[in-house]
Amino acid sequence: MSRLLRSTLPLARSESMKLFTARATGTLAAVAILGTWPMAWTNAASAVGVAPDDPRLFSSEPVPLEYQGFEMAGIGYVLVVALAAVWAGSEYGGGTQIRTTLLSTPHRLRVFLMKALLLAITVAAIAFLTMWGTLVITHAAGDTGIDPWALNPAIWAHLGGVTIAWTLTALIAFAIGVLGRTAILPLILVVPLVIGIGDFLAGVWVGAKYLPTAAGAALFSDPTSGIYLDPLAGGLIHTAWAVILLTAAAVAFVRRDL
Repeated sequence: MSRLLRSTLPLARSESMKLFTARATGTLAAVAILGTWPMAWTNAASAVGVAPDDPRLFSSEPVPLEYQGFEMAGIGYVLVVALAAVWAGSEYGGGTQIRTTLLSTPHRLRVFLMKALLLAITVAAIAFLTMWGTLVITHAAGDTGIDPWALNPAIWAHLGGVTIAWTLTALIAFAIGVLGRTAILPLILVVPLVIGIGDFLAGVWVGAKYLPTAAGAALFSDPTSGIYLDPLAGGLIHTAWAVILLTAAAVAFVRRDL
């Protein structure tokens, strides 16, 4: 155990330095957080005094209190996918940095797992902070009657759900980037699903409910809309997508030539 720890700590330190000192990480995290919060305030404040079924609202169907604010999740969602794509593909540019990484740590599976773990922790932190602030602002500015600092158990559960959904989707994008050895492929495949195509397809074709982003949306979206699976099924399917793609990416990372 001590030998494993001694060999893992330098890897964790070096990979952390790469991730946390990369300009893209700070920039995308800042835009996700600081871009979402003002929009949440504008969205919530503009609805004060307007009837819940007023057609001027984003939806003329009243949104249950425990789901209000989660419509703002799409902004940061795109950015964490971009972060995952960059993290997966950055070392393949020029074909030199990944070779240096594997020369210093020849245990390829350990490198892959460390990269995935650091990404998951980073995205979970960004997701939680972004959406927690969004919900506080939504209930404070919107005068909803919910204590914006205490929230309520249902809102906290949905906040956990959106954090899990962002993290799993980022891991899916990371896996696709590793499989393709480029940041472009996950941007092409995952971003359209995140910006609304996944939800649109889920509304017109039942099979699209099993796409990763639509399944993940069940963790924080109103199930009475009829678009999404129930939260447990959605969470399991989203997790299955992530596990399968990460497994395939790990096998490819370990076995193929660079």
